[in-house]
Amino acid sequence: MTVTADTNVFVYSVDGRDPVKQQTARQVFAALANADSLVALQVVGELQNALHRRLKAPVHLASQQARNVFATFRSFGYAPYAVDIALAQSAAGRLSYWDALLLASCAQAGLTVLLSEDMQDGFKLGGVEVVNPFGPSGLSARAREVLGL
Repeated sequence: MTVTADTNVFVYSVDGRDPVKQQTARQVFAALANADSLVALQVVGELQNALHRRLKAPVHLASQQARNVFATFRSFGYAPYAVDIALAQSAAGRLSYWDALLLASCAQAGLTVLLSEDMQDGFKLGGVEVVNPFGPSGLSARAREVLGL
């Protein structure tokens, strides 16, 4: 299984407002880094944006956090095929354009699991399963399994 994480995991890793989610996100971050996982370029950009706009971090700090993620993981982008899938999924009302683009990009990069709380746990698109890493008291059982913890 090849695993990556959605933007929300990286946001929680630096957001101290929910200590349980922050600890869980940091555990996921470390496990992914140790596994030499990949990160989507889309996620790097969304992370900078979320930290600056939603959490009101100064732009230089939000950019540095995004750079830290970018430097820690090998990255992947998306191809025209992923855009076509995202547009079709969005038009059908199944997913937002950005969620569908991320899932299609993950599939193209050979990933099989996307850790995210923003999409339905267990949802699959193009062979990529969405797994919510956040359980009631820490890392979910399924996330523990896919991360080998």
